[in-house]
Amino acid sequence: MQPATVLNPLGLDLIDTTGYAPLHEVRDEDHRDAIAADMREQGWNGAPLVVLPDYALSLTGVHRRAAAELAELDEIPGVSLEAIFEACGLDMWKLINDDEAYAAASAYYDFSRLVEDHLPADVIETYGLDQH
Repeated sequence: MQPATVLNPLGLDLIDTTGYAPLHEVRDEDHRDAIAADMREQGWNGAPLVVLPDYALSLTGVHRRAAAELAELDEIPGVSLEAIFEACGLDMWKLINDDEAYAAASAYYDFSRLVEDHLPADVIETYGLDQH
């Protein structure tokens, strides 16, 4: 297997996210299996997963995470969503705390709206944060 090629143009610290929980279940097993086959030959190739480390939760890459587990990769690279905001000159938690809709919401926060409202389009695309 070739060494990992992690696309990380912001130069963020990589986190080993092995064992983090995915945001949802795998919805396309064939897609997951195809990715796993490629990972067995090429290793990790592409953007790291975007995660919330304090919650051990992956916000992106459900199929890539499951594929990496199937391919038995030693590490699953990830970056903190908070670090992405910091690299863009933004304080993610201040944005959340200042959001009146969040104050009225239940325990779940809509991170996709936060991302769309504040991060540059190229960062959203590069790190796979376009959740539509």
